Amino acid sequence: MGDYNVGAYIRLSKEDERNGESESVINQRNFIKEYLCHHGLSLQEEYIDDGFTGTSFDRPGFNRMIKDIEENKINMVVTKDLSRLGRDYIKSGYYIEDYFPRKRVRYVSILDNVDTVSNKVGNDFAPFRALFNDMVSKDTSRKIKSILESKKRNGLYLSSKAPFGYKKVSKYNLLIDEKEANIVKDIFNMFLGGFSINEIVCVLNQRKIKTPSKGDKWSYISVYNILKNRVYLGMTVQNVWTTLSYKNKIRIKKPEKYWIIKKNYHKPLVEEKDFNDVQRKLKHRNVRSIKKREKLLLEGFVYCYECNHLMGVNVKKNNVFLICNGYKKNTSSCTPHYMNYKKFEDEVVLRVTHEIEDSRGNDISKWRICDLIDRITVDKDKNIYIKYKKAN
Repeated sequence: MGDYNVGAYIRLSKEDERNGESESVINQRNFIKEYLCHHGLSLQEEYIDDGFTGTSFDRPGFNRMIKDIEENKINMVVTKDLSRLGRDYIKSGYYIEDYFPRKRVRYVSILDNVDTVSNKVGNDFAPFRALFNDMVSKDTSRKIKSILESKKRNGLYLSSKAPFGYKKVSKYNLLIDEKEANIVKDIFNMFLGGFSINEIVCVLNQRKIKTPSKGDKWSYISVYNILKNRVYLGMTVQNVWTTLSYKNKIRIKKPEKYWIIKKNYHKPLVEEKDFNDVQRKLKHRNVRSIKKREKLLLEGFVYCYECNHLMGVNVKKNNVFLICNGYKKNTSSCTPHYMNYKKFEDEVVLRVTHEIEDSRGNDISKWRICDLIDRITVDKDKNIYIKYKKAN
């Protein structure tokens, strides 16, 4: 049979744990060691994936085993059974029929009587066993999804984490968290009172209030998500996301007609009228933001002195403000640098006009200013620095 450097591969998923001790890591380890001892083989390395599904082969222990095969550290792989290697019959077949033979690696599945260096009958049945294991995973996935969907339709809140403003008092029930609830109410009240989302972010960060993720800095998206969340009306909205398949875990959003919405599930934090008013304001703001408008004179020329990001334009009612785009992307990276655009433009035009007239002795029209300016930077204290283009 030759000399073998044996790698024992052990995998346990959450589904396997439900089947009891027979699939435990300890049981698999002892089972493989007994086999090796009986056949006079010594263990070179052990690879364990505890809590990883067999439908995916992207597992740390498995990847480390493949790396050791590539580096010729092991030339034999032993598992308790085929399902430990994986439950995707296509990829399992690839490793058993193609990869292992090509790399001169002997593979043994003890319970399935599979040994790739022998002519055992179990080898012929390996593809069928792999297909059966795949179908078991598919059926298990279907049953779990059905059970979860049934619980959602019965109004049970299944998320492991309570929404900001609530706390879980049991596995499925939500109770108001008074401290967080007051923050949620303040956010809605500020927005209804005329504050922009970015202004609300500034207020929350100035108060050093912990975010829903328990971080230190609020962001535009964290406030926006609270304003859009119907959980604050006392309802649950579930079954919104699904995966492409039981093998592919890429999340896709379902059409709203498939969502499971349950009203009066818990105590609301926001009146329905206020919530609807917020949604109308958000919608109006989004529509207004995508309408074409005339480009401002200095738009695209102004940068943040601290983080070097472009200063964006924020339109609120009839007022226009400059705000650091770096701050909008990551509130912990900079400060907002709020500046009234009209006052800013007037100051820049006045400065440029005086400086150019003094140096060149001729009049400069307002709309020729941009031909002369290369870049404008503004620091956190609202000091303005103008860099001119080099004269020809």
